[in-house]
Amino acid sequence: MKKSPLIDAIEKTIDFLERAASDKLAYHYLQFALSSFAQGHEEQLSSYLVRYDIERHRLPPESAQLLIIGQKQEVACFVLEPYANLIGRLDPQTRSYPNIDLTVFDLNAKVSRRHAKIYSIDGRNFWLEDLNSFNGTALNGVPIAPHQPNPLHDGDQILFGSTPATFTSPIAGKKSNKRSSDEHINKPVMHQSAIKTQGNEPIADKLERKPNT
Repeated sequence: MKKSPLIDAIEKTIDFLERAASDKLAYHYLQFALSSFAQGHEEQLSSYLVRYDIERHRLPPESAQLLIIGQKQEVACFVLEPYANLIGRLDPQTRSYPNIDLTVFDLNAKVSRRHAKIYSIDGRNFWLEDLNSFNGTALNGVPIAPHQPNPLHDGDQILFGSTPATFTSPIAGKKSNKRSSDEHINKPVMHQSAIKTQGNEPIADKLERKPNT
């Protein structure tokens, strides 16, 4: 069976890293490839999976969803991919093809083409990251900094521009503590809809001051 150009490129990269005595880098590269652009090619890369004992460490993906509420649309349920999800707007001219396309919900055009991503390394714990979007992303009413991963919990509310969403997961833990959004942005009202889905008290540092001599 002839190798695909993708598999050939991955194998050459791993072989190069191994020859450079960078087994650790090769291991991390393989993990990254399997969690993103090489998903579904595990069988073709099986020899490397055995060599680096990848299968033992990879947990089976769990079902997580993103519930979207539009201003004039019914609730939509996106089942998240276990390792990588791009949220944004479809735009073939700029080659933007998000697997979570919010175009029909984004009536005010506040969602960027590549707005944010939700991803997981182990297929169970998910993270939210804003991709330097123009109108920003908020988690539980608090804007998040671009390119900074934020852990997601079951029931967390997310605002992509002006489009509200709720993250749900059976294994991601309880809803994270809500922080007041009055100082930042108006928190969207989330209305429940009947749908079927698959499926720090702050510690103050004590500073010792030396008496004046």
